[in-house]
Amino acid sequence: MRVVLDSSVLIAAHLSRAGVCADLLEDVLSEHEWITSDFIVDEVCRKLKEKFRFPDPEVAAVREFIKKSAQLVSPAELPAGSCRDPADLPILGTAVAGKAHTLVSVDKDLLDLKSFSELAIIRPGEFFSRSKNLHD
Repeated sequence: MRVVLDSSVLIAAHLSRAGVCADLLEDVLSEHEWITSDFIVDEVCRKLKEKFRFPDPEVAAVREFIKKSAQLVSPAELPAGSCRDPADLPILGTAVAGKAHTLVSVDKDLLDLKSFSELAIIRPGEFFSRSKNLHD
């Protein structure tokens, strides 16, 4: 399955290396095709540095890890009304450009969409349920 993890899920995975989002990232790395974009990578790194005060070498290591581990795409241009928050358009556009099956997010504006075309938009816990069913 082709999966996009939004920046909040990736930040949570790096803040708590033993939580739901960290486990989800491990599952995506081993069982799925991870899709991302420079937009998401930049947002993750900016927030880790500015909001969580990660030191520059750690931020650089996170950037390198994501770029080595995921397939990078350029977000598709989407109409302004595609989602409630225009700041989420590049995240949704990443999923569209990468032909993702699933976008995993904790962002209410994205989750309220539930889907976009063929893309399912779900919470991290729901991803585990769906992923488990695929592997059983």
